Amino acid sequence: MTTTLPQRKQYRKELIVFLVLTFGATYLLELTGIAIHGPGILSNKIMNVPMYIPAVSAIICMVYFKSAALTREAKIFLLVFLFASAVSLVESVYQPLLGTIGPLPLLTVVVSVLAFVVIVIQNLNKPWRENLVPARLSFGRNYRYYLVLSVIFAGLFILGLLISYYSGLGVPAQGFNPTLFLTFLGLYLVTFFVSWPKFLGEEYGWRFYLQDRMFALFGGYKGVVLIGLLWGLWHFPLMLMGLNFPDNLIAGNIVYLVWTVVIGIIFSYAVLKTGSIWIAVLLHAITDCIVNIGYPYIANGQVIVAFLPALLLIGILAAILLKSRLWIDSPVADGSP
Repeated sequence: MTTTLPQRKQYRKELIVFLVLTFGATYLLELTGIAIHGPGILSNKIMNVPMYIPAVSAIICMVYFKSAALTREAKIFLLVFLFASAVSLVESVYQPLLGTIGPLPLLTVVVSVLAFVVIVIQNLNKPWRENLVPARLSFGRNYRYYLVLSVIFAGLFILGLLISYYSGLGVPAQGFNPTLFLTFLGLYLVTFFVSWPKFLGEEYGWRFYLQDRMFALFGGYKGVVLIGLLWGLWHFPLMLMGLNFPDNLIAGNIVYLVWTVVIGIIFSYAVLKTGSIWIAVLLHAITDCIVNIGYPYIANGQVIVAFLPALLLIGILAAILLKSRLWIDSPVADGSP
């Protein structure tokens, strides 16, 4: 779908404001944290905050530019999301306000689960669901992709880590126990209903607001690569502190940018295929889950080298998905079909 010159100017303006807000707020917070804590910033609780910034920036832009995607139903849910995010942040950065349930803050559990119930109820009502479509907040279509893509993506990721583990590319910090691994994987996925606000906090900015405007201005192929690079560079202050690949900053940061482009292609494809941001939220949660559980199996030695099999396998998946015509027939801003 082509865009007129006035539309392009408007999309460009919206894109620039979003990037200024997102990068400005994130860099200010992280550079301040680095000045105070140095490399210790990577384990500081304040680093929970940046994950919510892209979505907040997107919402601000939608309000300021009077986005047509802000239907009554979208406004209701986004307000609920902001409240759930605020509660989660306060309890994760400060302390649990009403105690804990296991390792999780009780109030966060209650508010996050109830907030997710809101979006489920909205999706069950057809008129409400249709009004969520422009904001990509409906559960969309092609529901099988929630399962198919998640299983394939997670399977390739885990297979890559196991190849490194058994081939000796990494020096594991612990032995691989399939039962324990699957148990922790299941527990992490169950907590999705509590942790989803932070994943929506990133994905609503990158895979909805930025993606629609990038695709409208640059097309699907260029747009998805640019989104991946911007997503990676958004982590730049933390990358300089050794985020993910501390053993070699230059090579590690290059690999990390390749990684954000590769999984960005998969996440974007999933959103295009379903018309929903929720599949990207799920895939992001699966990514963090596998990284947290699988890292000990490649933790010592050259982490970059040990990570390459997973990157290669998931890169093959991304290359296959790039053959789809979805990238040519991609939607434009404000949830156009």
